[in-house]
Amino acid sequence: KVSRESYDTIMHHLGRFLSNTSSSSSQECNNPTTNVLNFGCGTGLLEAQLRFDVTSITGIDISTGMIECMNHKIQEQNWSNVSALQIDILDEAQAASLPIEGFDMIISCYTFHHLQDVTAIGRALMKYLKKGGVFCIIDFAVAASNAEHNHIDHHHKHHDHHQEEQKHQRTHHGDKLSEAAKASIGTHDGFSKSFLTDYYKNVLELENVTVEDATPLSCDGMEYPTIVAYGRREK
Repeated sequence: KVSRESYDTIMHHLGRFLSNTSSSSSQECNNPTTNVLNFGCGTGLLEAQLRFDVTSITGIDISTGMIECMNHKIQEQNWSNVSALQIDILDEAQAASLPIEGFDMIISCYTFHHLQDVTAIGRALMKYLKKGGVFCIIDFAVAASNAEHNHIDHHHKHHDHHQEEQKHQRTHHGDKLSEAAKASIGTHDGFSKSFLTDYYKNVLELENVTVEDATPLSCDGMEYPTIVAYGRREK
């Protein structure tokens, strides 16, 4: 369910940037190929769908089990344009296997709300995004009225990213964010539009930033609000 919703959101918002889609003739698709980095790839559920629409996908995850499962799928199902690597993006030795400025698009789906330091990880990921490339986060959304409270305590039921390593703790968002943005999220349970807008513009220094509501996720008779953010690297 989550992977299907993520794929639909990506195609709705970013399809015009992808090389193999019907909309790739758009002037916004400047590259003849689209090489994608998926941060927090899990077991490759998104890759199973997105691989048909891009030139290549490199999935990275900190979890050994997730990468082993994904590599099994790659071999068994002959995903010739997909690779999976166990990498801690903040570990320079591990991340050395990734090409600097080597990706046209970086995607992260329902992973960022796990992270303790989104500033450090976001900046680390930017090293691998080409100039003119697009960075996209899809994650849970926090309503403004609930921004300083625990929003949803059941997210781990909806995905399998890093469950064995991650615990809910207060995040560190860096000194460049405005006080309003720092106050907009107090837990790992989701992000507000104001936080992601400020984060994209002031921390990641991206241009043409868009932050919008995405299709809510339905599970066990409940709906969970989601958000999508994306922007271009111009520097």
